[in-house]
Amino acid sequence: MALVSADLIEREGVWDPRIFCGPMLPMLRLAESWSLSERGAIVLEGQRWPPLGDEIGPIYRLSNLGDLELHLESEHCVSPTGVDERCVRAGDIIVTKAAPVRAAIASPSVFRHPVDANCYLVRGLDLADGTWFALCVNQPAFGDYLVRKSGAAIVPRVRMDVLANAWLPQRPAGVESLAFRMMDCLDHRLQSEVELFRFLADVRAAVASHVPDSPGVNAQPVATWCRFYSPADIGDSLVPGHVAVNGYQQYLQRDAGWSPIHRLLGENRSGGNRVTEAMPQIRTLQLSDVGDDLTVHQPDVRSWRTSSRRVFADPVQENEVLLSALVTRPRVAFAGTKPKPEVFPTDHWHRLRFRETPGAWALVLSDPAIHEQLSRLAIGSVQQFAPPWTIRKLVLPDIPLEIRIKWDAFLRRWQQRRLEREDQWRVLLTEAYQLLRETHRDCGPWTLPLAAIKSEEALP
Repeated sequence: MALVSADLIEREGVWDPRIFCGPMLPMLRLAESWSLSERGAIVLEGQRWPPLGDEIGPIYRLSNLGDLELHLESEHCVSPTGVDERCVRAGDIIVTKAAPVRAAIASPSVFRHPVDANCYLVRGLDLADGTWFALCVNQPAFGDYLVRKSGAAIVPRVRMDVLANAWLPQRPAGVESLAFRMMDCLDHRLQSEVELFRFLADVRAAVASHVPDSPGVNAQPVATWCRFYSPADIGDSLVPGHVAVNGYQQYLQRDAGWSPIHRLLGENRSGGNRVTEAMPQIRTLQLSDVGDDLTVHQPDVRSWRTSSRRVFADPVQENEVLLSALVTRPRVAFAGTKPKPEVFPTDHWHRLRFRETPGAWALVLSDPAIHEQLSRLAIGSVQQFAPPWTIRKLVLPDIPLEIRIKWDAFLRRWQQRRLEREDQWRVLLTEAYQLLRETHRDCGPWTLPLAAIKSEEALP
C-alpha cells in the first residue's frame, strides 16, 4: 500500500481518494516535474458570445478537436474576420474543458479563428514542450486527474488554474525531433483538408448549376395531407411526401435532364450476404468511420459478435461507392483502391458500383441536393432510413463526362496522398506512445495506446 503524505494532499488541495489511489500518484511524487505556469505559458479561455448576439465568423468548437489535431469544417477555410488573443495561433495547444479531455496542436497553416468558451488556449510553450504537454493531456489518466482536481461534481469540467498548475513529467530525450516531424505532418494534413473543402465547394457549385431555377410544384416539403397530386406522380408508395418527391424527380428528368441512378450503375458483384458464423475480430466500417472526405480510412478492429450491427460478408472492393442508409446522418464513401487490410461494411451502408467515373458520382451523391431527395423518401417511425428501393429512385444531374473524369482523377489522387499521410501519422503516434511509455520507469504504467493505434494492438 502506498502512503500519501499530508504535504502532497495539501499541495494538491483536494481530498478525492481516486486521485491519490490511482495511476497518477507516482507522477505527483516526482522530484523533477514542471507545470505550464513554471514554463511561463498562459492559459486563455475561449470566446464567450453575448446571449442574444450572433457569432462573428467561424469558430472552433469541441467537435473540431481530435486527439492531437484540429479537424476543420468547410466554414473554417476562409480568412478570419478579426484577430484577437482568443484566436488560434501556430503552436497553440487547444484543450477541451469537458471530459473526456482532449488537446490539439495548432500547425502553422491554421486559420486564425477564435475558439468557443468550452475550450482553453495554451500559449507560450516551445514546440517540444507543447507537443509533450498535448501527449500527456490526451492520456485518459491525466484527463481524469484534471477533472477530479477541478472538483466538478455534476458537470465534469477542467478549471483554468488546475490546468495551469498541473504537474507533468519531464520530457524524455527524442521529443524535440518527434515534435518537428509531428508538426510538419499535421500541417500537411490540414492543408490537405483545405484543398478538399475548396474542391468540394466547386463541385457543389457545379451541381447547383444543374438545378432548375423554377423547381416545379412538388419541390417543397409536404406540410399537409390535404393536397392533390397528378396520377403520374404516384409510384410504389402512397405516402404524400413520397408522392411529392416522385413528382419532383420526374420534373428533374423531364425539364433538367437528370438521369435515374439505376441507368448509371453496373452489376454489384459484392452481393448482399451477411456474416452468419463466428469470426475473429475484423475491421468493420461504420457510419462514424467516414467523414466529409469520402475516404475509407483504416477503421478500428471490432468484434461483430458484440455489435448490434449486421456486417456484410464481402469486404469493401475497389471503385465501390458506399451511401449511408441513415438519412439523418448522410455519409458517402469512395474506395479508389481496395483497403488493406480488408474492411467489412455494416448494413447501414448501401453498396453501389457505377459503370464509369465512380469517384465523380460519389462526389455528386455527397451533395445536399441528393441528400434532400433521400431524406424525403425515408421510411420508419421517425423517417430516418432509406431502403434499397429509395436508392433506385434517386435521380442525378447530367454532369458532362470530361468534368466527371477530372473530378474522379482529383479524388483518387487526393485519397492516395491522404492515406499515405495517415500511415505517416500512425507511425509518428506509435513513436510518441513509446516515448510516453518511457515514463513508466518513474511513474508506473499510467499510459494507454493513443486511439489511432490502439486497434492495431488488438489484432491477433
